[in-house]
Amino acid sequence: MNRPDTTLNIETLGRFRIFVAGKPVAAAWPDEAIKMLFCSLLSPLDLYFTWDRICRSTMGVPETRTSRCQLEEVFIRPLNSFLIRELGFSPLIAGNESIRIDKQRIHVDALEFHTAAIEGLRLLSINNNSAALTKLGTAISLYAGPYLPDMTGKIIVNTRKELESLHRTAVLAAEQLARNAGTPLAA
Repeated sequence: MNRPDTTLNIETLGRFRIFVAGKPVAAAWPDEAIKMLFCSLLSPLDLYFTWDRICRSTMGVPETRTSRCQLEEVFIRPLNSFLIRELGFSPLIAGNESIRIDKQRIHVDALEFHTAAIEGLRLLSINNNSAALTKLGTAISLYAGPYLPDMTGKIIVNTRKELESLHRTAVLAAEQLARNAGTPLAA
């Protein structure tokens, strides 16, 4: 399968946009359900999604041979075709038990935020306050708003709630660190 020479940038915090080499792509999705499936797979909270979870999330039924075939026909094939047409490749990796996005060539702002916030809180827990404040500041600056606003779906809504909570925690921790250090927190 063809791989792009440039990284695909996906903005999910405060809005949803996809860029390749700074140019917007994938603006007109075949339908909202396919877009929602793709966006669900972008969640930074999960490394992969089982077929059962995707069947339940997209179709409201557990995974069976029939539901898995229907999922493939109605969602996965059209999504793959759309991604190949729009991006030149499909970042979907489907296995026997699960499906995921190949994040090797993709930059997702929510994943960068999540990683920075978790690392900042980890550094705080081991009393590396200066490094923690730097990481938390990075996380706070990356948070441009709620995860995929205006989108529904169980996975997306749960991710939105978790990232909002993580953002609040990062802000409170960074404010406390800044107060303790006697330095103002940069906006």
